[in-house]
Amino acid sequence: MRPIKTIQDVRLLREAQVFTDTFITFLEGEFLELKEAFDFDGLDEDFTLGMHGYMLVLEKGDNLRDLSMVGLDRRMGGLLGSLPEFIEKWERNGEYWFKVVVIYSNEYGMAFYLSSAAIKDNEQVISWLEEQIERDAIYQMTGEGR
Repeated sequence: MRPIKTIQDVRLLREAQVFTDTFITFLEGEFLELKEAFDFDGLDEDFTLGMHGYMLVLEKGDNLRDLSMVGLDRRMGGLLGSLPEFIEKWERNGEYWFKVVVIYSNEYGMAFYLSSAAIKDNEQVISWLEEQIERDAIYQMTGEGR
C-alpha cells in the first residue's frame, strides 16, 4: 500500500521503480489534476492532499477486504464492501489499472488505484471491479440508481 499525499510521494515511487513508468506518469497526472481541482495556485511541492483525502496505490498482497487503516473496515467488506462514487478502468501500453473513488463525506474522499499486476490472480476482485463499472454505465444510460 502506497499513500500519495504530495508530488514528492509520486517522485519517490518513480525513483524506487516499483511500478511501470506508464503507471507513475498516470499517477502524476492524477495528482496534478487534483491540485488544479482544489484551485491551488502555489508550487506543486507545497500542495498536499492530506486534509481532503488522498491517493492510495494498492499492491499485490494488500487485503482489499480489510482497509480499516483508511476507514474501510473488514466487518463491512473493506473496499469490496464499499459503494464507490465511481470506478474507471485505464489501459495504456498493454497494461491496465483501476481507479476506485470512495467518498466518505462532503469534504473527504479517497482514490484507490489497483494495477493489473496487483490483482491479476484475483478473479473475485476483477469481477467486482468490472461489475461496478458495468453498473455505473447502466446508471448513466438509464438514470436508474444502484
